[in-house]
Amino acid sequence: MTVLSIKGLRAVVAGAALALMAACTSGPIATYPDVTWRHLDPIVFAAGPIEKVGAWSTGGEGSLESALPFNLGRMAMNWPDDRIQTAGTSDMLRYSVTEASVTSNALKTTKGIKGVFTDDQSDKIDLKVAAKLELLDPNGVQKGEVSAMAARSRTLSESMSVSEREQAIYDETTALLMDLDRELERQINNNLGRFLLH
Repeated sequence: MTVLSIKGLRAVVAGAALALMAACTSGPIATYPDVTWRHLDPIVFAAGPIEKVGAWSTGGEGSLESALPFNLGRMAMNWPDDRIQTAGTSDMLRYSVTEASVTSNALKTTKGIKGVFTDDQSDKIDLKVAAKLELLDPNGVQKGEVSAMAARSRTLSESMSVSEREQAIYDETTALLMDLDRELERQINNNLGRFLLH
């Protein structure tokens, strides 16, 4: 039986880590399409141009945004391109994404020998997105405003691969943005209906 020194053990661990990294990087990289709402009927405003404002903050404790191959805030910014049409007055619309966050919190998992045979939920992913739509007159005076927020959470098991985790978060992101769309449309119909062309 060969006993490895501490230095030898470190070399084995480092080699295994490098082999694992090489295996991870050699596979195909998954790409995720932007969420769209083009399949839905447009909401037509009696207004002119649409201004888009990215007003959400990035980072923060547990933030996953920079680690994901898709971006919640950027996809939320596309909403008016797919859902809003304008026809003709000198009023304008301003659409702002005010929050777009994907955060991860570690959950307690089973330790010891029992933990080896237990597939625990290891992470809780929280997603939140918020947006507002303002109608302004030619002088920039607000004539109406609606805002909407959507939030979702899900847990991920410790046995999931990186690609499985990304897919799960993407699926939840898609559902979240559809929630935002439904709430924005409801708010628009309830509070800005007088500015719509039916």
